[in-house]
Amino acid sequence: MSGYKYIETAIARFIAGRYRSVIEAGAGTNLHTANLLFRSGILIRCVDIIDPPVNSWIPYVKDDVSNPEPGLYQGCDCIYAIRPVEEMIPPLIRLAHYVHADLVVYHLGFEGADRPAPLPGCEVPLHIYVKN
Repeated sequence: MSGYKYIETAIARFIAGRYRSVIEAGAGTNLHTANLLFRSGILIRCVDIIDPPVNSWIPYVKDDVSNPEPGLYQGCDCIYAIRPVEEMIPPLIRLAHYVHADLVVYHLGFEGADRPAPLPGCEVPLHIYVKN
């Protein structure tokens, strides 16, 4: 397995082995990781500033992490983001602290020089910004 879906599948495997209730922030329209987590029995919700995809069965809420509705995130073990824009990181850190959730991020690879080291145990370089 290589390329795009390989990355998302590796992230799903890592998250499914560690968390029971997660939120994908900035999910957009590519819900491959969320679908894998959903099929694994993980409680999953996606959030983004865009409207949810029409044919998705994954719970999906329109929300802006820069000005979030904290109740949407309460009770989750982990907030994760795949390829978020750099401006999302500070509000996600604040949000994860506020709701006592881990924050795990997969970066494109070239943004943010001051990020944490990659997490051990994942096939792709995931970074944990908040650990609760």
